[in-house]
Amino acid sequence: MKIIDIHTHLLYGIDDGAADREMSLALIGRDYEQGVRGIFCTNHSYGMETEHQNYYRRFEELCELVSARYPDLALYRGCEILSCREDMPEIIKCIRDGIFPTMNGSNYVLMEFDPYGTAGVEEMRYSLEYALDQGYYPIIAHAERYRRIYKEPLQDLASLKELGCKVQINLFSVEQDVGQVRGSSRKELANLFLEQGLVDFVGTDSHRLDYKSPEAAVGAEAIRQKYGDEYAELVLCRNAEMLLIGEEK
Repeated sequence: MKIIDIHTHLLYGIDDGAADREMSLALIGRDYEQGVRGIFCTNHSYGMETEHQNYYRRFEELCELVSARYPDLALYRGCEILSCREDMPEIIKCIRDGIFPTMNGSNYVLMEFDPYGTAGVEEMRYSLEYALDQGYYPIIAHAERYRRIYKEPLQDLASLKELGCKVQINLFSVEQDVGQVRGSSRKELANLFLEQGLVDFVGTDSHRLDYKSPEAAVGAEAIRQKYGDEYAELVLCRNAEMLLIGEEK
Protein backbone atom coordinates (compact mmCIF):
# COMPACT_ATOMS: atom_id res chain seq x y z
CA MET A 1 0.00 0.00 0.00
CA LYS A 2 1.38 3.41 -0.98
CA ILE A 3 2.62 5.69 1.81
CA ILE A 4 2.88 9.47 1.92
CA ASP A 5 5.46 10.41 4.55
CA ILE A 6 4.48 13.88 5.77
CA HIS A 7 7.12 14.26 8.50
CA THR A 8 10.86 13.94 7.85
CA HIS A 9 14.18 15.66 8.51
CA LEU A 10 16.00 14.19 5.55
CA LEU A 11 16.80 17.42 3.76
CA TYR A 12 20.45 17.89 4.64
CA GLY A 13 22.31 20.56 6.58
CA ILE A 14 19.32 22.34 8.10
CA ASP A 15 18.77 20.82 11.55
CA ASP A 16 19.65 17.63 13.47
CA GLY A 17 18.61 15.53 10.48
CA ALA A 18 20.65 14.45 7.45
CA ALA A 19 24.18 15.82 7.49
CA ASP A 20 24.90 15.84 3.77
CA ARG A 21 23.41 15.18 0.35
CA GLU A 22 24.55 11.56 0.29
CA MET A 23 22.73 10.85 3.55
CA SER A 24 19.62 12.58 2.24
CA LEU A 25 19.63 10.32 -0.79
CA ALA A 26 20.25 7.22 1.34
CA LEU A 27 17.30 8.09 3.60
CA ILE A 28 15.08 8.76 0.61
CA GLY A 29 16.10 5.41 -0.84
CA ARG A 30 15.14 3.59 2.37
CA ASP A 31 11.78 5.33 2.42
CA TYR A 32 11.19 4.40 -1.21
CA GLU A 33 12.07 0.74 -0.62
CA GLN A 34 9.33 0.59 2.03
CA GLY A 35 6.56 1.86 -0.22
CA VAL A 36 6.82 5.62 0.28
CA ARG A 37 5.90 7.58 -2.85
CA GLY A 38 5.61 11.08 -1.41
CA ILE A 39 7.91 12.75 1.12
CA PHE A 40 7.48 16.08 2.88
CA CYS A 41 10.76 17.71 3.91
CA THR A 42 9.70 19.18 7.26
CA ASN A 43 12.88 20.40 8.91
CA HIS A 44 12.69 21.90 12.40
CA SER A 45 11.69 25.54 12.57
CA TYR A 46 14.75 26.42 14.67
CA GLY A 47 16.95 25.39 11.74
CA MET A 48 14.79 27.16 9.18
CA GLU A 49 15.19 30.47 10.98
CA THR A 50 18.78 30.74 9.74
CA GLU A 51 18.93 28.15 6.95
CA HIS A 52 15.70 28.73 5.01
CA GLN A 53 17.50 29.99 1.92
CA ASN A 54 19.67 26.86 1.88
CA TYR A 55 16.53 24.80 2.46
CA TYR A 56 14.86 26.07 -0.70
CA ARG A 57 18.02 25.66 -2.78
CA ARG A 58 18.74 22.14 -1.53
CA PHE A 59 15.10 21.14 -1.90
CA GLU A 60 15.23 21.95 -5.63
CA GLU A 61 18.51 20.09 -5.91
CA LEU A 62 17.07 16.98 -4.26
CA CYS A 63 13.96 17.14 -6.43
CA GLU A 64 16.11 16.94 -9.54
CA LEU A 65 18.14 14.02 -8.21
CA VAL A 66 15.06 12.16 -6.98
CA SER A 67 13.15 12.57 -10.24
CA ALA A 68 16.05 10.93 -12.08
CA ARG A 69 16.39 8.02 -9.64
CA TYR A 70 12.76 7.49 -8.64
CA PRO A 71 10.37 8.86 -11.29
CA ASP A 72 7.30 7.88 -9.24
CA LEU A 73 8.47 9.58 -6.03
CA ALA A 74 7.66 13.23 -5.25
CA LEU A 75 9.13 15.60 -2.67
CA TYR A 76 7.12 18.38 -1.03
CA ARG A 77 8.03 21.36 1.14
CA GLY A 78 7.04 21.77 4.77
CA CYS A 79 8.34 22.64 8.23
CA GLU A 80 7.92 21.21 11.73
CA ILE A 81 7.11 24.30 13.76
CA LEU A 82 7.85 24.22 17.49
CA SER A 83 4.88 26.08 18.95
CA CYS A 84 4.15 27.82 22.23
CA ARG A 85 1.90 30.61 23.42
CA GLU A 86 4.41 33.47 23.50
CA ASP A 87 5.93 32.67 20.10
CA MET A 88 2.76 32.48 18.02
CA PRO A 89 2.83 36.04 16.60
CA GLU A 90 6.42 35.54 15.37
CA ILE A 91 5.58 32.05 14.08
CA ILE A 92 2.76 33.40 11.95
CA LYS A 93 5.07 36.12 10.61
CA CYS A 94 7.66 33.49 9.67
CA ILE A 95 5.01 31.44 7.89
CA ARG A 96 3.79 34.44 5.92
CA ASP A 97 7.35 35.45 5.06
CA GLY A 98 8.11 31.97 3.72
CA ILE A 99 10.72 31.21 6.38
CA PHE A 100 8.54 28.36 7.65
CA PRO A 101 7.04 26.68 4.55
CA THR A 102 3.48 25.43 4.78
CA MET A 103 2.73 21.89 3.66
CA ASN A 104 3.19 21.97 -0.13
CA GLY A 105 2.03 25.58 -0.29
CA SER A 106 -1.33 24.75 1.30
CA ASN A 107 -2.85 26.38 4.38
CA TYR A 108 -1.84 23.37 6.48
CA VAL A 109 1.06 23.72 8.92
CA LEU A 110 2.81 20.99 10.93
CA MET A 111 2.99 22.05 14.61
CA GLU A 112 4.88 20.29 17.39
CA PHE A 113 4.95 20.91 21.14
CA ASP A 114 7.61 20.49 23.80
CA PRO A 115 6.40 17.70 26.14
CA TYR A 116 8.40 19.22 29.00
CA GLY A 117 7.80 22.89 28.34
CA THR A 118 4.14 23.06 27.30
CA ALA A 119 1.77 24.13 30.06
CA GLY A 120 -0.84 21.48 29.47
CA VAL A 121 -3.48 21.00 26.82
CA GLU A 122 -4.70 24.56 27.28
CA GLU A 123 -1.45 25.94 25.92
CA MET A 124 -1.70 23.56 22.98
CA ARG A 125 -5.24 24.75 22.42
CA TYR A 126 -4.22 28.41 22.54
CA SER A 127 -1.46 27.92 19.96
CA LEU A 128 -3.65 25.85 17.66
CA GLU A 129 -6.54 28.31 17.86
CA TYR A 130 -4.14 31.17 17.17
CA ALA A 131 -3.00 29.49 13.96
CA LEU A 132 -6.60 28.76 12.96
CA ASP A 133 -7.60 32.36 13.58
CA GLN A 134 -4.82 33.44 11.21
CA GLY A 135 -6.13 31.17 8.45
CA TYR A 136 -3.87 28.14 8.89
CA TYR A 137 -4.97 24.57 9.58
CA PRO A 138 -2.70 22.87 12.13
CA ILE A 139 -1.50 19.29 11.86
CA ILE A 140 -0.44 18.10 15.32
CA ALA A 141 2.95 16.44 14.82
CA HIS A 142 3.55 13.01 16.41
CA ALA A 143 0.51 13.33 18.66
CA GLU A 144 1.42 10.12 20.51
CA ARG A 145 4.43 11.82 22.12
CA TYR A 146 2.53 14.17 24.41
CA ARG A 147 1.68 11.93 27.37
CA ARG A 148 3.16 14.57 29.70
CA ILE A 149 0.87 17.25 28.26
CA TYR A 150 -2.43 15.38 28.11
CA LYS A 151 -4.66 14.89 31.13
CA GLU A 152 -6.97 12.47 29.34
CA PRO A 153 -5.26 11.66 26.03
CA LEU A 154 -8.27 10.44 24.08
CA GLN A 155 -10.62 13.19 25.19
CA ASP A 156 -7.95 15.87 24.89
CA LEU A 157 -6.97 14.97 21.35
CA ALA A 158 -10.59 14.60 20.28
CA SER A 159 -11.31 18.10 21.61
CA LEU A 160 -8.35 19.54 19.67
CA LYS A 161 -9.60 17.87 16.51
CA GLU A 162 -12.99 19.47 17.03
CA LEU A 163 -11.28 22.85 16.61
CA GLY A 164 -10.39 21.87 13.05
CA CYS A 165 -6.93 20.36 13.60
CA LYS A 166 -5.55 17.24 11.95
CA VAL A 167 -3.36 14.58 13.58
CA GLN A 168 -0.13 12.90 12.51
CA ILE A 169 1.54 9.93 14.21
CA ASN A 170 4.95 8.37 13.62
CA LEU A 171 4.79 5.00 11.92
CA PHE A 172 7.42 3.41 14.15
CA SER A 173 5.31 4.20 17.21
CA VAL A 174 2.56 1.83 16.05
CA GLU A 175 4.61 -1.32 16.64
CA GLN A 176 7.88 -0.52 18.38
CA ASP A 177 8.94 0.25 21.93
CA VAL A 178 12.58 -0.78 21.67
CA GLY A 179 15.66 -0.09 19.60
CA GLN A 180 15.80 3.56 18.58
CA VAL A 181 12.42 4.30 20.14
CA ARG A 182 11.88 4.59 23.89
CA GLY A 183 8.68 4.79 25.87
CA SER A 184 5.81 2.32 25.78
CA SER A 185 3.27 5.14 26.07
CA ARG A 186 3.96 6.10 22.45
CA LYS A 187 2.82 2.72 21.17
CA GLU A 188 -0.16 2.73 23.49
CA LEU A 189 -1.31 6.20 22.46
CA ALA A 190 -0.64 5.71 18.74
CA ASN A 191 -2.89 2.65 18.72
CA LEU A 192 -5.51 4.28 20.94
CA PHE A 193 -5.76 7.19 18.53
CA LEU A 194 -5.94 4.83 15.55
CA GLU A 195 -8.64 2.73 17.20
CA GLN A 196 -10.77 5.82 17.69
CA GLY A 197 -10.21 7.09 14.14
CA LEU A 198 -8.41 10.24 15.27
CA VAL A 199 -5.36 9.87 13.02
CA ASP A 200 -5.25 11.66 9.66
CA PHE A 201 -1.63 11.36 8.49
CA VAL A 202 1.54 9.38 9.15
CA GLY A 203 5.25 10.13 8.99
CA THR A 204 8.56 8.48 9.70
CA ASP A 205 10.12 11.49 11.49
CA SER A 206 13.34 10.21 9.90
CA HIS A 207 16.52 12.07 10.81
CA ARG A 208 19.75 10.24 10.05
CA LEU A 209 21.03 6.77 9.26
CA ASP A 210 22.18 6.34 12.88
CA TYR A 211 19.20 8.05 14.54
CA LYS A 212 15.56 7.63 13.58
CA SER A 213 16.25 6.08 10.20
CA PRO A 214 13.09 5.59 8.10
CA GLU A 215 10.85 2.85 9.49
CA ALA A 216 7.67 2.96 7.45
CA ALA A 217 6.80 -0.57 6.42
CA VAL A 218 6.27 -2.25 9.80
CA GLY A 219 3.94 0.44 11.10
CA ALA A 220 2.05 0.70 7.83
CA GLU A 221 1.42 -3.04 7.71
CA ALA A 222 0.30 -3.04 11.35
CA ILE A 223 -2.24 -0.30 10.60
CA ARG A 224 -3.58 -2.29 7.67
CA GLN A 225 -3.88 -5.51 9.66
CA LYS A 226 -5.32 -3.98 12.84
CA TYR A 227 -7.59 -1.30 11.44
CA GLY A 228 -8.49 -2.44 7.93
CA ASP A 229 -7.58 -1.52 4.39
CA GLU A 230 -10.01 1.39 4.07
CA TYR A 231 -8.77 3.32 7.10
CA ALA A 232 -5.16 2.36 6.34
CA GLU A 233 -5.43 3.87 2.86
CA LEU A 234 -6.80 7.10 4.30
CA VAL A 235 -4.08 7.62 6.89
CA LEU A 236 -1.20 6.22 4.83
CA CYS A 237 -1.82 8.19 1.66
CA ARG A 238 -5.32 9.26 0.66
CA ASN A 239 -5.80 12.09 3.19
CA ALA A 240 -2.42 13.54 2.25
CA GLU A 241 -3.27 13.29 -1.44
CA MET A 242 -6.63 15.00 -0.98
CA LEU A 243 -5.70 17.71 1.54
CA LEU A 244 -2.01 18.44 1.05
CA ILE A 245 -1.22 17.46 -2.53
CA GLY A 246 -4.42 17.55 -4.58
CA GLU A 247 -6.97 20.11 -5.59
CA GLU A 248 -8.40 20.45 -2.07
CA LYS A 249 -5.18 21.80 -0.55
